Amino acid sequence: MFNFNKKLTAIAFSTLIATGGTLPVVAAQAQTPAEKLCRLRPGINPVCTVLVTARVGVNIRSGPGSNYKKIGTIPYQYDVNVRVRKSSRDWVKLADAPGWIHSKHLQMAGD
Repeated sequence: MFNFNKKLTAIAFSTLIATGGTLPVVAAQAQTPAEKLCRLRPGINPVCTVLVTARVGVNIRSGPGSNYKKIGTIPYQYDVNVRVRKSSRDWVKLADAPGWIHSKHLQMAGD
């Protein structure tokens, strides 16, 4: 069967009681703006659907930065699937096409 460390189990149980049944989220402090946009949790596929909030639309770049070549635009209120990479910080990669967009012009679609 299972072999539990009684001392660690007691500490974990005490933590759950003290926090009202929830564990503090330490990983959220280290999240990039793009990860926060998609409300990612560890072990979850880093793809989400977002909505363009910039009234003039958003530029699609060939890489994760404004110094990369503009390769297209996505219009206002358009929803698109994006992939988040921790190394790209504020930028998200289009999941179904080439290109990158800045996360400040987006909001998560749905819940």
